[in-house]
Amino acid sequence: MIDPKVILMPLSTSGNVEERLNGALSVAQHFGAHLEVLHAQVSPRQFLPEDKIGIPLKLVQELEALSSRYSEASSQSLKQTFSEFCQAHGVAMSAPGLDDAATAGWREVNGLRSELVAEYGKTADLLIIPQSKTGRPTSTMQAAIMKTGKPVLLVPRTMEQFPAQHALVGWNASIEGARALSASLPLLKRAATVTIATSEQSDYHRPDGHSVVSYLAAHGIDANFVSFNTEHKSLPESFLSLSEKIGADVLVMGAFTHKMVTEQLFGGMTRYVVEHSAVPVFLSH
Repeated sequence: MIDPKVILMPLSTSGNVEERLNGALSVAQHFGAHLEVLHAQVSPRQFLPEDKIGIPLKLVQELEALSSRYSEASSQSLKQTFSEFCQAHGVAMSAPGLDDAATAGWREVNGLRSELVAEYGKTADLLIIPQSKTGRPTSTMQAAIMKTGKPVLLVPRTMEQFPAQHALVGWNASIEGARALSASLPLLKRAATVTIATSEQSDYHRPDGHSVVSYLAAHGIDANFVSFNTEHKSLPESFLSLSEKIGADVLVMGAFTHKMVTEQLFGGMTRYVVEHSAVPVFLSH
C-alpha cells in the first residue's frame, strides 16, 4: 500500500540488457523511487560436487580465475552502460533519498540469482522481473513472488517506457488478489483509467467487483467494473483478450492463487498470463 521507495531488479546478460535497464529506470521515475540493480555472478565451484571427486584442485582454481576475470570485465562494462543510461535519464547514482526524485544504485553479489533475489528482495518495496526469453516463469521470478513477501512487476524484456495509464485489475475475490489490490494502490492512483474485471463464472464470489470499485473510491481512485464472458476461450485467454480490447497497458492480479504444484503441472492463470502478456503485470502472492 505504501509508495515504493526501493525497487530491486536482478540483471543477467541474457540479451536485451539496454532495454531492461531503460525500462527499470522508467519504472523508478514513475514512482520517484530508488532502483537497485542486482548483478549476480556465479563461481564455477558452486556447480561442482562438494567432494570434487576426480577434479584436480589446480583445474578448479584455473576455472575460478578465468571466470573471475571474465565476470569482472563483463560487470564493469554493464555498470558503465547503466551509469550512462542513468545520466541520460537524469537519474543520480546515489543512496535512496527522502524526496520524490528517482535515484539508482548498482550492487555486485556472488551466488545464484534466485537465492539472492529471495534474500535481497525482502528489503525492497517492489521487484522488477523481466520476462524470460521463453516467456515461462523462471526460478528467479518464482523466488521473487513466493519468497520475498513483496509485489513483483513482470515487464516485457523490450519495454523501455512504463506509461501505466490504464490499469486492468483481475478480480476473483482470492486472498492473493486482495493483496495485489492493496499493494497496487500507488500504481492505481497514478493511472488515468482503472478497470476492474471479473469473469462471469466468478460473479458470485464475494466481495464482487462493485465492492472493489467502492473500496478504491475510498482511496480517491475512480474505477469502473466489467464482467467478461470466456465464451470458447480459457479464462486467462479471455482476460488477455479483454486487456487488448480496452487498451490496458498494465495488469494487476494475484499470483499462484492455486497450489504451486498445480500451477506448474497444469498451467493456470498466472503461468499463462506470465507467458503471453505483452504489457507489464503487477503480481502479488
